[in-house]
Amino acid sequence: MTISVQEYFRTVKRDRKKEVRYVAVINKNNCTSCNACATMCPVDCIYEVVSPTPSQSYHAIDTSRCIGCQLCYRIPTQSTEHWTQEICPWNAIDMVNNPNMELGEPVLLPYYAGDDESLPWGKLEEYGYQLYLNEEVRLLPDSNDLIGALSHFVEPKWSWGESTFRMLQEPVNEGPYLIYRTTREGLAVLKQVFSKYQKLFLD
Repeated sequence: MTISVQEYFRTVKRDRKKEVRYVAVINKNNCTSCNACATMCPVDCIYEVVSPTPSQSYHAIDTSRCIGCQLCYRIPTQSTEHWTQEICPWNAIDMVNNPNMELGEPVLLPYYAGDDESLPWGKLEEYGYQLYLNEEVRLLPDSNDLIGALSHFVEPKWSWGESTFRMLQEPVNEGPYLIYRTTREGLAVLKQVFSKYQKLFLD
């Protein structure tokens, strides 16, 4: 079922108990807001960001609640060696390995200019991929662990070349959620880092 972004963040509870192997992320530039994915989601972690211009509305996935079941991506029981029943007709959903489960060398590490050695690299990579696709993410105001992780992106401790900069602007309070948006320099780095990021093709 489709739910608007405002209603989603007014009613959602953070109820996932553990990290999962995969997470799904929707690319808003490919999404037509057709609702196919939201209809299939068993945990209702997909919401619609409604635009006054209908063609600019899109769906987004709350990866902090996604259980990696792949049902928004395809119907596994209707797959064969030669054919897969896909849910999204626009190829707008990326399935990726959850970096919080098995993090190799942090992909963002070469761009970090700070001296804190204990950054939450898995969360930065998870949300960095969403920011690369959509240039913004939303969080519940009481998600202290996630806000703490993204605060590292807000600090001017990232570099590419000579200058240091922020990956994200200061968060904006949009009522039931906080919205984080990329800076111009941050988006350029995220495109550099994630343009060749390994997506999963679960045939």
